[in-house]
Amino acid sequence: MSIVCLRHLGWGADRGAIRLARRRFLQLGAAVALAATALSSSSWAAAQSASDPKAFIDNLGGDVLSIIKSPNLSQAQRQAKFRTLFSENFDVPTIARFVVGRYWRRASPGDQQAYVDTFRNYIATIYADQFSNYHGEGFKALNQRSLGGDESLVKAEIERPNQPPIRVDFRVKGSAGSFKIVDVTVEDVSLIITKRDEFASVLEQGGLKGVTQRMQAVLNNTQSG
Repeated sequence: MSIVCLRHLGWGADRGAIRLARRRFLQLGAAVALAATALSSSSWAAAQSASDPKAFIDNLGGDVLSIIKSPNLSQAQRQAKFRTLFSENFDVPTIARFVVGRYWRRASPGDQQAYVDTFRNYIATIYADQFSNYHGEGFKALNQRSLGGDESLVKAEIERPNQPPIRVDFRVKGSAGSFKIVDVTVEDVSLIITKRDEFASVLEQGGLKGVTQRMQAVLNNTQSG
């Protein structure tokens, strides 16, 4: 799906760029799917009541696994659940604003809101498709360190049979009861940087409204397909 999306949007027509984007996309999709697969809890409420960022990442695992392992869920239902998970546990407005940079300030309030709403659905729909291919590699949160203020970095690993683990870093902000993820970095590849690069050419041509229209086109295509 990622290659189709990139070609449809004109985000990376070069074959080498497409292959690189696809590899990054798959890694990031797996990382977000594994936002924590430790089985210390099975509820979002428990995740939000965690006393520290590492526990917050750990506790998200129950909800992630319950969605992935529910055989009776349709793709639309799975997307809806992941959309809720993404909205509740990621700082969507902050991520959405970062990836468009200065173009955010140039847009009207109405266009800004339309973009954030579409961005939320776009990310959730794309990752829901990747989640459906996830079969259960292991996940381990290792440690956390403060980045200053209310931000922390939680280091983790995706464990794979007969292969080296994949390094994953989660940037988390907030305090107990109100933690949010603001970025996921897989083997030094950042979710927000990847999305910023992906949107760059469309922003130059059509601004925030252009990106919103392109994301909506992908959503429409996905739903019809």
